[in-house]
Amino acid sequence: MKKHSIFACIILLCLLCARVSFAGAEGGKVIVSLGDSYSSGEGIEPFYGQDMDLPERVLDPDWLAHRSMECWPGMLTLPAVDGPMKDHRGENWFFAAASGAETGQLFRLSAAEIASGASAEKEKEYNRGGFSGKAMLPPQLDVFDELDAKGLKADYVTVTIGGNDIGFARVVSTSFLGMSNFLPGSTPEEQAALLVQRAYEAGGIRDKILRVFRDISSRAGSQAWIIVPGYPCILADDCGEDLFPENSSEIMNGMVRLFNAELRDIVEDCRAEGMNICFVSVEEAFAGHGAYSEDPYINPVILAPQAQDLNEFTGFSMYSMHPNQKGAAAYARCVQEMIDRLEAER
Repeated sequence: MKKHSIFACIILLCLLCARVSFAGAEGGKVIVSLGDSYSSGEGIEPFYGQDMDLPERVLDPDWLAHRSMECWPGMLTLPAVDGPMKDHRGENWFFAAASGAETGQLFRLSAAEIASGASAEKEKEYNRGGFSGKAMLPPQLDVFDELDAKGLKADYVTVTIGGNDIGFARVVSTSFLGMSNFLPGSTPEEQAALLVQRAYEAGGIRDKILRVFRDISSRAGSQAWIIVPGYPCILADDCGEDLFPENSSEIMNGMVRLFNAELRDIVEDCRAEGMNICFVSVEEAFAGHGAYSEDPYINPVILAPQAQDLNEFTGFSMYSMHPNQKGAAAYARCVQEMIDRLEAER
């Protein structure tokens, strides 16, 4: 075979390989997972980074954020992507959710805010095995810089947010300790409504959540769908007055339902603005499976610190009142149904 024929064959082969690779990149879709502990997988071991030596672990963003290898976003699937997202991290799945995150960690700060010293970083304290201190997690929206660097665009962004702003954890812990702010004489429904109202009035939560969704939409691009799962009712209806004050489950679950209704309204307002965004309820999927039920999808209050808690001297484990593996699977089913529906409509 003549040299020019050999070269021609080599060039043709290279072009074919490049075409196949390009087609593969075009076919693979992308999910970005943002938000709080209900997205990071708090309470479900193993966490990314937990096998590192302790000096490295306490500074590792994945471990500090308690990003679980078994979280529900990692269970999601997409067309043209083989297997669940957890098998494709950094390629088809970008995971930035962090335990303890509030709305402020998802803002896209203005120049004026940055100049005034505002930050969207998340401070995490650790005290484990003789190593103690503070580390900063980068703003969650920085994950889109990683996509940009790889020439990728998000097709879907999942985000749970607002639970920490409204103070669910505080209400649960104070109630468990018998120090709740429940009002004698009023109905559970009235008390739940009052607690939500107080939180909204004190924190401007609605405006903050609106800003989060707008900032995500701006950063992700108009091609991306934002999926906002709500929160599950956390306590079994008959969790027992030996653990919590009377009517605690009605009040706390009432708070969750009211907040989910607010989230749904905020999402509808964003849709009216032309945003690609949808709300996914998980209440039905968790019905009858609250903490202290016979088949719980949510961890109970855990008094002893667990092996991977950031603070080994805390009174409550951060695993408390978070979905377990069954709960993560329930979340994944609900969100997957929405993704499949949106894919069918594309």
